[in-house]
Amino acid sequence: MTRVLCLHGLGGTGATMWPIVAACIDAGFTTLAPTLPGHGTDPAELAGLTWTDWLDAAREWEADVVVGQSMGACLALQLAAEQRCRAVVCINPLAADPDAIDGLMWRKSRGQAWIEVAPSGVDEIAYERLPIDALIAMTEGVATIDVASIDLPVLLVTSVNDEVVDPASSDVIAAALNCNVRRLFLQHSGHVATLDKERHLVQRATVDFVTALSAKILSDSRDSRPMRDR
Repeated sequence: MTRVLCLHGLGGTGATMWPIVAACIDAGFTTLAPTLPGHGTDPAELAGLTWTDWLDAAREWEADVVVGQSMGACLALQLAAEQRCRAVVCINPLAADPDAIDGLMWRKSRGQAWIEVAPSGVDEIAYERLPIDALIAMTEGVATIDVASIDLPVLLVTSVNDEVVDPASSDVIAAALNCNVRRLFLQHSGHVATLDKERHLVQRATVDFVTALSAKILSDSRDSRPMRDR
């Protein structure tokens, strides 16, 4: 059975991915949406955590497809670069941005320790403030992903009205990938597209994408069996 791992963004929880989880389970896929370290409790729990902490948590679950939102999409790309999955669905991922790192470091050097986050407009269970150190850890981690090494199938979902991540980030990632990229543009959704107005489009595209991959996995499995077992 095809295994799907769903990863939320910085400050969110596994609940951010529940609509995707529900659609994938209904389609017959084994699906999991864990809450990453430091999330779902108090934002202070994020202090001191690193990109590796979140990545190691994602590595704990073997998956055929990794679906990620925002930071989760970047973790999915890293897992793809490590050949730990067969395909990824990236929803509003961040592209590497040295200027963003410099800006965060400048704020930290001026004594700022927190970034206030606007309340969710889609009822996401999420922190409303984030430690600058956590944002730096995420941004530096994103910069280490060897996107050009990824040659697995990728579905790239972009919210045209993303208020958090510049939609152009998706274009940068699409151009860097060493594979054919399927694109889905959401005209009426913000950053947390899994919970927004067009979530049904994200659900349908994800299920269709995983279904096509599942057929290939089954075919490859049959072709790899010894002749005596056929």
